[in-house]
Amino acid sequence: MRNLPRFAVVMAAALLVAGTGAPAAWAQAPWKVGEVRPYLAETPHPYPAGAKDRPVVWADRVVSPGATFIRVHLSGLSLARGDYLTISDPDRTRVQTYMGEGPHRNGDLWSFSIDGDTALVEIHAAGREIGHGYRIDAVGHGTARIEPAPEVVCGSNGLEDVACHTKDKAFAAAQRPVARLLFASGGFLFLCTGWLADGANASTLVTNNHCISKQSEADSLEALFNFQVTKCGGTTPAPTMAYAGGTILKTNNIQTRGKKDGLDYTLLALDGNPELTWGKIVPSRRPLAVGDPIWFIQHPGGEPKQVGFWEDAEQTVRCQIDAVDQSLRGVAHGSQAFYACDSAGGSSGSPIIDPATGHAIALHHFGGVATNPCLNGATEMAPICDDAGPLLNCAAD
Repeated sequence: MRNLPRFAVVMAAALLVAGTGAPAAWAQAPWKVGEVRPYLAETPHPYPAGAKDRPVVWADRVVSPGATFIRVHLSGLSLARGDYLTISDPDRTRVQTYMGEGPHRNGDLWSFSIDGDTALVEIHAAGREIGHGYRIDAVGHGTARIEPAPEVVCGSNGLEDVACHTKDKAFAAAQRPVARLLFASGGFLFLCTGWLADGANASTLVTNNHCISKQSEADSLEALFNFQVTKCGGTTPAPTMAYAGGTILKTNNIQTRGKKDGLDYTLLALDGNPELTWGKIVPSRRPLAVGDPIWFIQHPGGEPKQVGFWEDAEQTVRCQIDAVDQSLRGVAHGSQAFYACDSAGGSSGSPIIDPATGHAIALHHFGGVATNPCLNGATEMAPICDDAGPLLNCAAD
């Protein structure tokens, strides 16, 4: 593993369950990147009528001074047929468009993130019918961490841009369905990682329960695909696409409750069917073995997509499974695999991929396990497949 100068392995609360002889682990926390702040602005109800060319009939300039990025929360959104709402940066270079009562069809809407501290909210009206309008009641205020978080130092930095391996067609396909997740929870904004899985529902997203466990968190979700650089070691960003979270399909708590839970996963649907564009990863039930090579595809610290292919910057040690079928306090018995690839806060929810098939064999969720803080931990996919049942289309290999 490597020393992480920009991001750190966050060591959150230990999972302790009295009366078990299993070693403890530390949940790798979502990466906190902002806070939800109250804000008040609204349209008249109804808002002004428009014309055939659908001019802007109402606009709010929303400012959260000093924010590194901004998200706008609207409630009571209701637009007349033929009208639409745009939310954009001040230069209107990145424009989000909404109609009716928004993507959730209930008037509740979190905009996608906009760089900087200012967003423009505008209603374009055709004038055919009368529309209610909206109320802005909160903003997501992006912040920069001033002091470094706790970190685990385990040698040199082995993470690489995914672009370093996309000449391998199998790898290129496997990394496409992996997304950066930005969501609101408990008055703050957090980052995790998630991925599209082959499931009964189109565009089924997999992440950790300790990232997203509530419908309100899913409703605030921005899943950003293709957030990566175009060349190995480069700085040019690739074009991205964002999708809103939909319905939670199933979730399994991070800690055991009696004989249940302890698998730390959530399945939810994404709006807009991103699977058609970005593909999906097949989950695998196959038994894992020590020495199996892996691809650990992730967004560490919310950074552009990277891969744990090597354990070290010198590229002398390949990332691989170091232990299988392990038990930890508070976690489903015999469900854990360990490996020494690098990770950080924000890597939670990443797929661990078998290079031989491109299938997901485990779901990353721990940084620092047992008596070795340099080992990461993942829930093996086989028990997740068993628990999810027909919601996931799991392969045998």
